[in-house]
Amino acid sequence: MYTSMTRFLFDALTPKQARIAAILFQEGARRGVEVAIACREYMHLADMLRIYGVPHNCFGRYGATPYEKLVFGIERQRQLAEVAKEVDGMLSFPSPDAARVVFGLGKPIVILNDTPHATHVNRLTLPLSEVLVAPSAIPREAWAAYCPKRVVEFNSVFEYMWISRFVPDEEVIRRLGLRRGDYVVFRPEEVHASYYRWDFAKLRLRLVEEFLRRGYVVVNVPRYPDQIIDGVVNLTEAVDHLQLAYFSAGVVTGGATMATEAALLGVPALSYFPGDYYIDAYLQKIGAPFFRCRDLEGCLAAVGEMLKMGRRGGPKLEDPTALILETALGVLTR
Repeated sequence: MYTSMTRFLFDALTPKQARIAAILFQEGARRGVEVAIACREYMHLADMLRIYGVPHNCFGRYGATPYEKLVFGIERQRQLAEVAKEVDGMLSFPSPDAARVVFGLGKPIVILNDTPHATHVNRLTLPLSEVLVAPSAIPREAWAAYCPKRVVEFNSVFEYMWISRFVPDEEVIRRLGLRRGDYVVFRPEEVHASYYRWDFAKLRLRLVEEFLRRGYVVVNVPRYPDQIIDGVVNLTEAVDHLQLAYFSAGVVTGGATMATEAALLGVPALSYFPGDYYIDAYLQKIGAPFFRCRDLEGCLAAVGEMLKMGRRGGPKLEDPTALILETALGVLTR
């Protein structure tokens, strides 16, 4: 039986996961749940947790190569063990290091996930979990290869957890010398992820050139130091990306999260991620201003469409926060 002091470990590995961890920390405190947030060195990650003002403990590094991922992960596991021995279970996006430690301590694991294409981390975490919490837009067969014991679905996306709590503050962009509607936000692709096997560097730079040609300021939010781009505004320390997106003319990313956030805010968004992503189709189905492209010709055409569309009202969805916390607590009583 869980108590009022129930504690879960959340190992935040990206800025998106940092937002989820922070909201679960804040909302969990109202429900007798403490979320112990661990994190690693990764651009914008600790900055995001500081923006939310939640306690966290960052240690360890991100590995770019398979060898680094293995060795750095082994080093982190020893440090994570010191945190995990004080919790009742794990409630987190997939973290192979945290899952190994929590499983080794004989404690339950609850995984939040919306990336079935991330095969490496999914194979190392989902088989160890008691339950997977995922958007219903992702068909259950997409998870079947990872053998989850149980799947709990919700009719929304994780990003709505913070979109539903968003309050615009134009002062954030003024401090950066930006003006409403005069700039676009650019987020490069996740080139060092285990699942990423494409080379879109030339496409990335060509898209930046297109926005500059059209007279827009480009605000680049790099994932890694080698993604800094000449001739644009490079943000190497995090500001609230939602504020950037909300007041922009549009958001372009080689991934998904920042485009999803923008589309939910009603801001035109474009993803040039070349793989299949179920959330994209879901966003388009509910009328969010979300565009996809996979090659230069298609991307340039999409740029014209998104800029012509302009801002619209964002969709109203289900906030999954309460479901996540209730599911985690339920696992401890099974």
